[in-house]
Amino acid sequence: MINYNTIKIAQGFYSIEQDFVRSFLIEGDREALLIDTGVGDGNLKEYIEQITKLPVTVIFTHADGDHVGGAGQFERRFMHPGEFDYYKNKHENRVTVSMEPIWEGDIINLGSYCFEIILLPGHTPGSIALLEREKHFLIGGDSIQTGKIYMFGNGRNFEAFRASMKKLQGMLREFDTVYASHDALLVPADTVNQLYAGAGKVMENKVTGKPGELSFDSNIKCYETDGIAFYAY
Repeated sequence: MINYNTIKIAQGFYSIEQDFVRSFLIEGDREALLIDTGVGDGNLKEYIEQITKLPVTVIFTHADGDHVGGAGQFERRFMHPGEFDYYKNKHENRVTVSMEPIWEGDIINLGSYCFEIILLPGHTPGSIALLEREKHFLIGGDSIQTGKIYMFGNGRNFEAFRASMKKLQGMLREFDTVYASHDALLVPADTVNQLYAGAGKVMENKVTGKPGELSFDSNIKCYETDGIAFYAY
C-alpha cells in the first residue's frame, strides 16, 4: 500500500510524493487541479481531501501506469487525445476509465495559477507539460527529469522526443524551473538542452548502452550521456 507524503512547494502548490513517482496538487480560487494520480495502490482521493476542500479536476501528463493508476477515484479526468490509443492498449487487461480531451494551447486558469498545455510527444505519443508563464515554471511529467527516461516499447519514439526538446529550447525564456514526476523534484530549465543532445547521441549510436539494469527485460539497456539517461533497446 502506498504511503503519501506532501511537500509544500509554494502557497497552494504541493507535490504529493508516492514512493518513486509524484503527483502535483494546485489550489485555485474555486477549484483544485491534480496532475497525475500515481500507481493507484492507495486512496489518493481521500488523501487529497485532507489537503483541500475544493473540487478537484485531474489532468494526466501521459498514460503510463504509474501516472494513471488512481484515475477511477476522480470524476473529472483530462488527457491529450494523442494518448487515448496508448492508454487503451497499455491497460487493455485492466478496466480503463473515460477521459475528456485536452489540447495543446488550452489554458487552465485557476486564478492564482494559470497553465498552458504544451504537447511533448516522444516518451509517449500524447505526453504533455503544463507551463506557468507568469511564475516561470513547467510541470514536465516524465519528459524532463534527471532520472532514467523510459524509451523502449510501443509508443516511445526518440525522433519525436528530440523534436519535443527542440521545441522547448525555443521556449526557455518562459521557464526557469521544471518540476519532474520522478527523481529530483526540481530540475533546471537547461536540462532540456542536455536531453536534446543526449537523445541525438543515442539516435546516432554514439553512446554505448549498459545491459541488465531492469530485471523484467534483460534486453533493455541504459544509455547515459550529458548528465541524463535513457532506457532503450
